[in-house]
This record gives sequence, structure tokens and C-alpha cells, in this order.
Amino acid sequence: MQFFIRFIFIGITLSYLYPASKKHFTDQQIANMIPNYFYREHNSPNIKRIRIYGKDNEKYLHMEIDVNRNRYHGEVDFTLYAMANITQYAKIPFDKFVIIMYPAIKSEEPELLKADAGCTIDYLIHKSKTKKRWSETCFKISTDFENFVVPNFTTPSKKENSNDQFGNYIILFGILAISGFIFYFIRKK
Repeated sequence: MQFFIRFIFIGITLSYLYPASKKHFTDQQIANMIPNYFYREHNSPNIKRIRIYGKDNEKYLHMEIDVNRNRYHGEVDFTLYAMANITQYAKIPFDKFVIIMYPAIKSEEPELLKADAGCTIDYLIHKSKTKKRWSETCFKISTDFENFVVPNFTTPSKKENSNDQFGNYIILFGILAISGFIFYFIRKK
């Protein structure tokens, strides 16, 4: 009987150490996953640049892609879906998606798409918004780059790195505590 009580106690302790929730990724991990996501798809656009930064207390995922005039809408849709699909697992959620589309014809102007990240994830992933509502309220396409200035590149925040280390210390402490309990119970017999 005591064996079962110990087994249940250890099981409960382990379940708290390894929660069954979604895995969350750092900004650097997300930036590294995006090219792999695009590489898998045969018709994906060419990525010129990926940046993650903060501006005006908002977190941005910025991508620059080459678009073909014949597949323009499909490439933009794929890029938005990829951004929404990957960033839903971010440790610190994104506020805005920015896509700069460079046409294959050099005489045409590049276009900027700016979308609200939460709203886009709700529409594309969770399917909780209608297309009409999403297109009216969640994104804007323009050629006006004057009002949108990208800040200089910064390294990942210390806050994010310290959270990673703290989580690792908790897991290590939990494993050591469970090992100590098991050793104690085995030795007690």
C-alpha cells in the first residue's frame, strides 16, 4: 500500500515538473524556425530578411520577401500564415507582423503589410474571426515607408534569457529532489 502512495506522490510531483502545455520558444528560436518552415513548402516566397524587434512598446516580427506578380496573393497569405502559426508559441507574444514585399519587376514599388498579430492568429489559426472582419480591422497594406522606421538591431533581452535559465534551474532542482526522495525510500527498506 505504501508503495502505491509513494508511486502516486512521485507521479504528481513529476506532472508538475513537466506540464502538458504548449512549448514556448524564444525570439531567436522563432527566427530560426521560419526559414525551415518556408523551405518545406515548394511554392513559398524567397525570404530576404527576418527581424524581431521592439518599437513603441510593441513587439514586431518583420519579414522581407520577394513576390512574383503571378502568385502575389498566395505568397503573402502563406507568409502571414507561417508567421501566425510559428509565433503562437512565442514566450513573449508578438504585437505586430510586418511584411515588406519586393516585386520581381524592379520598376514596381515595394509594398508594406502591417498586421495585428493577435487578430491574425485568431483568424488564421483559431478561426474565431471572419475574413471580412479581419480584413477591415487587422491589417493595412501601403507603399508609405516614411511613417514606418525600423529601429536598429538589438540583442535578445536579458529578461528572456534569465527566464530560460530560471526554468532550467527549477527542472534541475525538481529532478534532484525526486532522486533524493527515491534514494531515501529505497534506503529505508
